[in-house]
Amino acid sequence: MKCVAIDDEPLALKIIGQYCSRVPSLRLLGAYTDPLEGLSYIRSMQPDLLFLDIRMPDISGVDFARTLKENVLIVFTTAYREYAVEGFELNVVDYLLKPFGFDRFLTACEKAEERFLRSLKKPVSEQSLPEEMLMFRCNYQTVQLPLNDILYIEAFDNYVKVVTAGKTYMPATTLKSMLSLLPESGFIRVHKSFIIPVARIKSFNHETVVTDRIQAPVGRTFQKDFFERMNILKAER
Repeated sequence: MKCVAIDDEPLALKIIGQYCSRVPSLRLLGAYTDPLEGLSYIRSMQPDLLFLDIRMPDISGVDFARTLKENVLIVFTTAYREYAVEGFELNVVDYLLKPFGFDRFLTACEKAEERFLRSLKKPVSEQSLPEEMLMFRCNYQTVQLPLNDILYIEAFDNYVKVVTAGKTYMPATTLKSMLSLLPESGFIRVHKSFIIPVARIKSFNHETVVTDRIQAPVGRTFQKDFFERMNILKAER
């Protein structure tokens, strides 16, 4: 993991640098006593992990963390216990209380690496898929629809309804044919009349599945496959 350290105490940065050199998975890109200089570097280099002091003269580490738009993991380093609540609210990886030894530092790094690797292995239900499209014919035109836009797909006489937030498309096809066009990992048929995006499932039981838009029945024919898929996704998380 690429990391950066920000602390107004040069000795603290020296210690973090020494500790980082002993962790094979870490590569310290830079260490800064000036938070604004560190912020500029973070925005240009986009590190994976930030070791951040809380009490600094110009800006607190808590306020600094709140300004970050970059997707960087944070480990707070401080001599003050009273900031633990703020750390929890900001979802930081860990909270190192100075003076901390290498063993405690290593524990924080292992937590960060676990979260970092987990983010790389997100199940499809949690990933953004803006480039993936569903292509089909509707009203003598070819429609290219981003998969993330699909709320659900429902059989309707000799058509299917592909429902999005802004529009409903009704191609003349079958639900089975539509399912064959979709990535298996991202969509699941729960009933003879419904295909649901896995990412939109909020809750379910043996009879119904609730998404952020509808409550659909779970057909007996599809129960086994549905619950197997849900168990696999639960294990991946």
